[in-house]
Amino acid sequence: MDFFEQQDKARGLSGYLFLLFGFAVLCIIISIFCLASVAVGFEKNLAELAWTFELAAVSSVSTIIAVFLASAFRISWLSSGGKVVAESMGGQRLNQSTKDPLSRQVLNVVEEMAIASGTPVPPVYLMEEEGINAFAAGYSPRDAVIGVTRGCATKLNRDQLQGVMAHEFSHILNGDMRINIRLTGIIFGIVFLSSIGRILTNIAYVSGGRRRNGKDSGGGALVILGIGLLIIGGIGGFFGAMIRASISRQREFLADASAVQFTRNPDGIAGALKRIGGYSHGSKLQSAGAQEFSHMFFSSGISSMFATHPPLPIRIKRIDPNWKNSYPNTDKISEIASQGSEMAGISGFAGASPSGKTTVNQTATQTRTEQQEHTPSAQTFLKSEGKIDEEKLAQVRSLIASIPAPLIEQAKEPFGARCLLFALLLDIKDLDARKRQAQMIEHQAEEGTLYQTEKIEPLLTNLSCEQKLVLVEESRPAIAELSMNQFSVFQTLIVQLIGADESIDLFEWCLHKVIEFDFGKQHYPRQLHGRASIRSRLSDCAVILGALSHYGQDGADPQPSFNHGMQALDRSGQIKLPPSQNCGLSSMDKAIERLNKMSATEKRSLIDACARTIDHDGKTTDIEIQILRGIACALSCPLGPNL
Repeated sequence: MDFFEQQDKARGLSGYLFLLFGFAVLCIIISIFCLASVAVGFEKNLAELAWTFELAAVSSVSTIIAVFLASAFRISWLSSGGKVVAESMGGQRLNQSTKDPLSRQVLNVVEEMAIASGTPVPPVYLMEEEGINAFAAGYSPRDAVIGVTRGCATKLNRDQLQGVMAHEFSHILNGDMRINIRLTGIIFGIVFLSSIGRILTNIAYVSGGRRRNGKDSGGGALVILGIGLLIIGGIGGFFGAMIRASISRQREFLADASAVQFTRNPDGIAGALKRIGGYSHGSKLQSAGAQEFSHMFFSSGISSMFATHPPLPIRIKRIDPNWKNSYPNTDKISEIASQGSEMAGISGFAGASPSGKTTVNQTATQTRTEQQEHTPSAQTFLKSEGKIDEEKLAQVRSLIASIPAPLIEQAKEPFGARCLLFALLLDIKDLDARKRQAQMIEHQAEEGTLYQTEKIEPLLTNLSCEQKLVLVEESRPAIAELSMNQFSVFQTLIVQLIGADESIDLFEWCLHKVIEFDFGKQHYPRQLHGRASIRSRLSDCAVILGALSHYGQDGADPQPSFNHGMQALDRSGQIKLPPSQNCGLSSMDKAIERLNKMSATEKRSLIDACARTIDHDGKTTDIEIQILRGIACALSCPLGPNL
C-alpha cells in the first residue's frame, strides 16, 4: 500500500467533500429563501412583497453565515487534537506505567505498531463500552489518539487486537483522520440549522402569550420559520448522513485492505470482525457522542439508515473468501492478557540480568555492533517500509527489549521523559558546552531535573542511534501529559540544548527534527502536505542532497553522489552541487520549510533521491539511515526503524 499516494488521494477527497458541502448549502439557501418569504408573507400583504423578498434574502444569508461559522467552529475545536474526541465520548487515558495486564496489552500493541510504522506513539483512551470497537482521531499523526472499548480489549485476542490497531493506523497513514474531522464539522454545520429552529420555536412559544395579549404580532412568522428550519435541518442531516456514508464506507474498505497488507495476517482483522458478528453487543456504543463520530469507528457504532461502514459479511468476505458465514459465540469468550508476557513492556527486558541488575553496556554494545554489521542500503530500507508483518513486529519488540529497562521506565512518565530527552542532547565532547547546558537545565527546568538528567546520561552512552530514536518515540505519550507551561519550557530547552555548542552536526539536526515531529506542533504547518511539485523546488532539493553528499562520502568527491541522487529528480543536469557552506543546517531548515509545501508523493520521490545519494559510496551506515529518517520526519513523512 502506497500511503504517500493515498494521502494525496485523501487530500483530493477533501476537495470533493467541500464541493458536496457547497452543493448542500446552495440547496439550503434556496429552501431558506422560500421559507423566509412564506413566513414574512404570512404577516404582510402583497403591497409589501418587495420588502418581503429583501427580508427573505437577508434571512437566507444570515442563516448560511451561521452554517459556515458553526462548521468552522466545530472543525477548529476538533483540530486541537484527538483527545477532544476521546474525552467527549467518555474515554479515560491509560497510564503508560500501568501494571494492569489488560491495559498493558493494549498499550504494547499500539506501541509496537507505532514504532514499526514510524509514527509517534499515540496516547490510548479506554471507553467503558461493552461493544467491540476502536477509533483513531486527530488532525495529524502528531496529535492522534487511539480509543478502544473495554469490549475490544476483553473479547479479542492479541492477534485480533493487532488487526484492529493496524486498521486504525492505516487511517492515520492514509490521511483519513483529517477527512473525518472535516466531515464531522460539515455535518455539524448542516444540522446546526435544527438548533436554530428549536430556538426560534421556543421564542415563538414564549411570545405567543404576549401576542394574545396584544403585545406582539410576530409570533406566527417565528413559528413558521422555526418549524421550517427544523425541517431543513433534518433534511440537511439526512443528506449529510448520505455524504458521510458514501465517503466513509470506501475508506473503511481501504483501511481493511491496508491492515491485511500491514500485518500479513488476514486472520487477525477477519477474526475481530467475526467476533463482532457473534456478540450480543456487537460493536454498538452507548455514548452520546457516538452519533457525531460514528464514521471514525472500526465498526458501526450506531444503527442508521445510511450506515457509515459496509456490512460485516461483505467486509469479512473480502478478507476471507472461504468464510462459511458462521460467527463464534463471542458472549462466552473472555480474553485474559498474560501477566508475564505483557508486563515485559515494563520489566523483564533483555537488558536485565537474573538478579534484576541491568547489564547496560553489554546488551547495548552488542546491539549496536550487530546493527552496524548488518546495516542495509538506504534504498533497501525504504523498500521495507509499509510492511508490518509479525516478523517485523517481533523485531520491534526485540529492539525495545534491547534498551535498558530503567530508560524505558523513565520514558513512561512526564518528568522522566523530559530528563531522558535532555540527557540525549548533552554534549559529551565539549565540556564548556556541557556546563552551559547544565546551567540551562538548572535555571529553567523543575527542581531535580538536572540531577535526574545526569543520572540517566551514563545509561545512554552505548546505545545505538536506532535505540535513541525509539526512546524519543516512547516518550511521546508522557510528554503529551504536560501542561501548556511545562511544554513551553520543555520545547525552549530542547532548542537551547541543541544549540549550546554553537555547532550542530547533521545527526543532531535530524534528532531535533524527530523530536519536533513528535512534539513540536507549533513548528509545523497545520497542513502536512501541499500541492507544489518537485520541479518548483529543485534548488531546495539540491540543498538537502548536497548536505548528504558533503557529509557522507568520507572525504571523497561529493559530486558523483549528488549527481546520482539529483538525476532521480531532474535529468536536465542544470542543478549544480551547492558548496558546503550553502548546505548548512540553517540552509536545510529554510529548504525544508519550502519542501513541506510539496505533495506527499513528491516528498516520497525526494526521500528516494536521498537514499540514492546515501548509497552511492556503497558504505551505508546506521547513522546515515537515521539521518534519512530525520529528513523524512522533517518532511512530515516519518519512516519506521531500521530492522
